[in-house]
Amino acid sequence: MILICGASGLVGKEMCNYLDLKQVNYIGTYNKNIINKSNMFKIDFSNHDVLEKFLILHKITSCIFCIVERLTDVCENNWNIIKKTNIDLAHITSYICNKLNIKFIHLSTDYVFDGLKQPNLPDNNKNPLQNYGISKLMSEYRVINNCKNYCIIRTPVLYTPLSKIHENAVCLIGKNIMDLRKNKYFKEDNYCIRRPLFIPDLCNFIYDCIYKDFVGIYHFYNPTNKFTKYEICKIIGNYLEINLENIEPNNYKSEGIAPRPYDTQLLDNNIKITEYKFKDFDETIKDCFKNFKHPKLNLFNKNDFFILLDMDGTIIDSNLAHYNAYKKVFDNYKQKFMNLNEWNNIILNDSFNNYLYKIFDEPTIDNIKNEKINMLKEETITFTKNSEQFLNYLIENNFNFCIVTNTYKETIENFKEKLPILSKITQWISREDYTIPKPNSECFELAKQNFYKGEKYILGIEDSSVGYHALKSVTDLIYIYKNEILFQNNDCFLFDDYSIFLQD
Repeated sequence: MILICGASGLVGKEMCNYLDLKQVNYIGTYNKNIINKSNMFKIDFSNHDVLEKFLILHKITSCIFCIVERLTDVCENNWNIIKKTNIDLAHITSYICNKLNIKFIHLSTDYVFDGLKQPNLPDNNKNPLQNYGISKLMSEYRVINNCKNYCIIRTPVLYTPLSKIHENAVCLIGKNIMDLRKNKYFKEDNYCIRRPLFIPDLCNFIYDCIYKDFVGIYHFYNPTNKFTKYEICKIIGNYLEINLENIEPNNYKSEGIAPRPYDTQLLDNNIKITEYKFKDFDETIKDCFKNFKHPKLNLFNKNDFFILLDMDGTIIDSNLAHYNAYKKVFDNYKQKFMNLNEWNNIILNDSFNNYLYKIFDEPTIDNIKNEKINMLKEETITFTKNSEQFLNYLIENNFNFCIVTNTYKETIENFKEKLPILSKITQWISREDYTIPKPNSECFELAKQNFYKGEKYILGIEDSSVGYHALKSVTDLIYIYKNEILFQNNDCFLFDDYSIFLQD
């Protein structure tokens, strides 16, 4: 029986898929990212006795160790944490595997080399430049000292379409491309060399390490891949048809928190790398970004789009108005209200109802909301940047779109009086229409049920974390208005001006 340690990670997911296709029996483990399958288990790898009993119980014959903290900048600031993950867990697991005569396959990195000379053979001098490389080299030493039957596989940077963009070092390069703010300029490294390896290609070699007499340290790499980050940017940008004028190549050495080697090219004369098939980089990158690919909105393809629009904070600038209205009501109740920063944080990431229930009982909350609606009538409401022109474009050209909001109809009618164009919109999902508020997806699912006509693309526009997560089950094509933190932590586009949708 094969054990995949870290089946929810980058390599673990792909290895599970690979063995499924091969119809090979295996089990896997996870930690925080729960996998609800009968062959998946949550195991504490730091508990020697529990782990040993688990390996015996399931009659493990080969162990693929994919558990790792791999973000180099994170590793640079958290040595104690990465020591436990990258060194101690590999040490414990490899020791027990050797005791039980289990083959141990350990994934390592080209970052054990300093990049000053190329290529690097398995027995060349190691000189890691940062904590990540140091931790992986130390884990190699532990494995070698513990095991007789082991394979250490060093690879360059890995990528897969199964992971989220921001969790994948190669795809993460594309994040800057998906930031569509016109006045935001980036410099991208055009100096250091990356040699990305597609994880499904790696799985072929891992499989060989299990079933062939491979023992020792091996380098596995795609011999044709050689790019700078800026070159990868251009490949992703061309595929997504996004203008890269705001991304400038940096042709000189530069480093972040963790120093990067110039070029850690791998070579291995003990395997015939040409016997392995490698998928073309351009095609695999398309697989990674295909969920974010769509044509620009225009009159010729308008029937291809179903557009879901949030209201507050997204197409109308109403956050301050809501805040002022609630503050006045709280003053009437002689209750101190939160400051504006606290308000914005709750509105973008949580439900304001949760805040109210901490202070008032339900009858009082109902009164507060009614009084707040009246106070809101005194406040000024404006459109976000060029959203009025965007709405006009959608209305005049009969695009299929719907407003999906956590706001109640009475407040919507108030906004329609202040901003008459809202009255021209015929398709709405308001708070009365569904049971559970965002971040639950009920509201967007209801909009899809009522108004979707089978269009090729569902495009969502939101500004908050609760809205993003409500949209996520309906579409991957999500545009976030101005919320940079949300963009950094999730897979979406970022913009600050609706004119991006109006350009040919």
